[in-house]
Amino acid sequence: MNTLSHALLIFFLHTFMGLQLHAQNGEEIAINATKQTDSIKPTVMIAEVTLGKEMPLQLIAKSDAAMAIALGAADRFRYIPFADRDSVAAIFKSLNAEPTAFNVGQEIKAEVLLFLRIDQLGNLLRVEIQAKAGNQYTQTVSGIGLGLLRYRDTSNVIVYEPTLIEAMQRALCAITGDSNLYAHVEDSSYMVYPAEPLTFLSMELDNKKQKSLWAIFQNNEVNSFYGLQVLFEAASNLKHVIPIDLDTRDSVYALKQVYGVENHIRPTQTELKVLYDVGLTYGITGLVEKTQDGAELTLTLQEITQKGGLKRLKSLTAGFSEDSLEGFKKTATKLLRRLLR
Repeated sequence: MNTLSHALLIFFLHTFMGLQLHAQNGEEIAINATKQTDSIKPTVMIAEVTLGKEMPLQLIAKSDAAMAIALGAADRFRYIPFADRDSVAAIFKSLNAEPTAFNVGQEIKAEVLLFLRIDQLGNLLRVEIQAKAGNQYTQTVSGIGLGLLRYRDTSNVIVYEPTLIEAMQRALCAITGDSNLYAHVEDSSYMVYPAEPLTFLSMELDNKKQKSLWAIFQNNEVNSFYGLQVLFEAASNLKHVIPIDLDTRDSVYALKQVYGVENHIRPTQTELKVLYDVGLTYGITGLVEKTQDGAELTLTLQEITQKGGLKRLKSLTAGFSEDSLEGFKKTATKLLRRLLR
């Protein structure tokens, strides 16, 4: 095989035929591989973990257990833990030899080396994995996985492990080109699929045509925030999107010194450009309008463009006749799930 070594073939296409991957140099690599037995599962080693600014150092050690779980759940790989890797590195040091990733990988017979970069933006965790394989580890494919940091301990300190595993799994789906890499797992908590981040942009409340004392129209600032929170919660259990909470969204704005964002007004070009630049390219806008018979809610799935515009992808409308925030919540929850089917 003149393009990739046997190890890379096994790693990227363990059970697939004829899938095509894109190397970093842009060349398309055609691969044919059949299912392998457990005895020849490719051996995988983490060569390096790099952390983003102000991230806790213990995440480097936690990456060891997280990767063992992520690879183990896929049931296609053999993982070399840090203890084994570091014991080989120690031998190199004792011989006054440099324990490079290449040297240690060759000595321990790792067929694939992984280089991890872990970053945090608000409550969003980003894991980028660069996989190297081949005779001299010269063949490279990269993947990015995202996950929302949902968990805190009793001291309100972030619990990273569940999200770290989830983001690693999504990155591995990207690397292998297999969106169903974890579809077979028995434990549903590890049944992860590729997912796009989804930002909740605005909730306009319009009763200009039909003046109304309905609860939803009484305080634009408070109720638009409430409306976006409802949408975030409704999307939280969906496996094919990563809902971005408002704190994370606003932390992105703050990075570029964009303040005073109004949830009841459609986002400005500046706000949208900021979101696009960090990779948040899909969003939801909402509009509540008073009608003679009650009110109507319209939700629109939007693509955020490079120049800070919105491209409408899909829109749905539903009416509700109950004058209460709970009535709005019921309608918004059902409508969002229909929109994102």
